[in-house]
Amino acid sequence: MNNDASIDIEKLVLDKIDKGVVGSSLCLENRKLGDDGILKLSNLEILSEVICLELGENNISDEGVHTLCNSPYIENLKTLNLKSNNITELGAKSLANSPKLKKLEHLILKFNRIGEMGASYLAQSETLTNLSTLDLFRNRIGDTGTKIIKNSKIFRSVSRMRLD
Repeated sequence: MNNDASIDIEKLVLDKIDKGVVGSSLCLENRKLGDDGILKLSNLEILSEVICLELGENNISDEGVHTLCNSPYIENLKTLNLKSNNITELGAKSLANSPKLKKLEHLILKFNRIGEMGASYLAQSETLTNLSTLDLFRNRIGDTGTKIIKNSKIFRSVSRMRLD
């Protein structure tokens, strides 16, 4: 992609960021960002101000999730909404293993395809320990994945949980 796309993502972020007293919210739902857009977004320093990031319906794959999870600017995120993308167990593994998501309180992954293995990765995470909301609705985790999530020690304090 050319530099114009990079400028567009920066302009989009500046137009859509909602600055609050404690932190900013950024709603980029249904913007057709794809993995290339997530790569550009992940490199924007302004993300360090964002505590709520809405990226639903953007055709983001496991590669995009991996890129986002390695961004140096996501350590203040408290809410991450990745609903209705193309995330499988590999994306769930990236989320589960990202040391940058220690402050995350709300993780919305509904309408993806993380499956039973993805549920297992999330349940064993050493960083997603502050979650109070976990939405895995319609992720093909099945009965086994549901059982894994419900029996996870780290998710005992989750007060809002939606599973298959």
